Order: sequence, then C-alpha cells, then structure tokens
Amino acid sequence: MQTRQRTIVSHRSPVHLSATAVGEGQPLVLLPGLGRAPSDLAPLADILVGERYAVLLPEPRGIGASTGPLENITLHDLAADIASLIEQWINAPVTVIGHAFGNRIARTLAADRPDVVSAVVLLSSSGKVQPTPEIAEAIRLAQAVDTPPDVRRAAVQQAWFAPGHDGTNWLDGWSQPVMAAYLAAAAATPVEEWWTAGAKELLIVQGLNDVAAPVANGRLLKQELGARGTLVELPNIGHAMPVEDPHACANAILDFLGRKR
Repeated sequence: MQTRQRTIVSHRSPVHLSATAVGEGQPLVLLPGLGRAPSDLAPLADILVGERYAVLLPEPRGIGASTGPLENITLHDLAADIASLIEQWINAPVTVIGHAFGNRIARTLAADRPDVVSAVVLLSSSGKVQPTPEIAEAIRLAQAVDTPPDVRRAAVQQAWFAPGHDGTNWLDGWSQPVMAAYLAAAAATPVEEWWTAGAKELLIVQGLNDVAAPVANGRLLKQELGARGTLVELPNIGHAMPVEDPHACANAILDFLGRKR
C-alpha cells in the first residue's frame, strides 16, 4: 500500500470494527466480496490513491480485527458497520465501491444512510440472472473446505476468472463463517429495501467474461435505473474483476468520478 496509512476503529458494542485509511483527496470506500478480506482490493486502492483519492478499506465484520455477532443479522446491520467507520474517518459523503457481494452492502448503505454516501459503484454485481448449474457447482467446489486442491484450482478458474488470468490468489482466504452469516443476512433482507441504492447515482461495471454474475445483470439494472445508472462492460475480465485487472477497474471508476466533479 501507499504511505499516509492509518487505522480507523469504531466501537458499537458488541461490534468492534477496523479499517485501513490510505491517501488524501476525495473519499472512496472499497468493500470486498463474500467472505473475503480487503486485501483483494489493495491493488485497486493503490491506483486510486496514486490518482489523489483517499481510500478506506474496511475489514468486514468477522474478518481480521472486525468482530461482532454473525447470527440474526441483516444487510442493514452490515451497512451500519460501514456507516460507523465512515463517520469515524471523515466528515463528508463518500463514494462506496462494492465488489460482488460487497455491492449489496454498498446499496443498502446508500438506501439507509444517504447522508454519508455520494454515489455507488458496483463491480461484478449479481441479482436477477443466475449462473448456470455448471457454474454454480464450480462456485461450490471453489469455496468448500474439503475440495481437493487440483479440483479447487480448476473450479476457481472456471467460476471467477477469464481465460488467461491467474486465479491463484483466490485458492484460499475464504471465511466460511462469514460467508454463511452474510448469505443469511441477505436472505433476511427484502431485496426492495436495497436494490436501487436509494436514489443515488450508480456506476455498474461488469466483466464480459463473468459467468458467476452474468453481464445481463448489469444490463437489466441499467434499464431499471435509467439515467441514474451508468453501465461499463469490460472485455476479457471475469468475476474477480479487481484482482484480474485493477487498472481496467480503476479507469472505469476514475472516468465516472471525473464526470461527476
């Protein structure tokens, strides 16, 4: 990571939250995918910091130093976690960038706390168009704890990475308790409470080789949002977008933010 790094902490008993703040400038918050640590987003964060943005990388509840109940929670609880870290970090609305499952938390945050969110960026967003049964099975094998290493490697590549991209970084690092808890939180939260991110402007970035969250999801969401949504489709990129090509992700984000100034 770049210099000018500090730790942001929020206590909301019984929840203890930690995040890393890097850089100076217009504030951005980056949320990782399901059961993943924010280290997935560090290369993207470095690029954005280099372009003179300030970036906050929260550790989701249950990951790293962030702790709190994982039972009987909803997306509203997880969004409130991020809001509390934002309030500890900076006294200004932020652009929230959510990768994969992180986009659900980002949209919930925008709907629940429009005062702390200026815009939302969705990377690899899913929703209405599900993966094929073959890809769903590959996702299961990639995440399961008892999958043989050679099978896992093939499944990770098939489910999340475009041809020619190295999926080694996603062979491990999954938190099984967090995945189970967050999926239950999503199931306990009515979709209409978060789907459109309140009334905020959205950038939707989809990889054209994403088979886990097919590109049709972004196109349908763009149709639903109309002028409030901007859709960018990136060739030769799969579901692990910020891991596969952080520069392509950053370019889409920077273009969106530049037009918003």
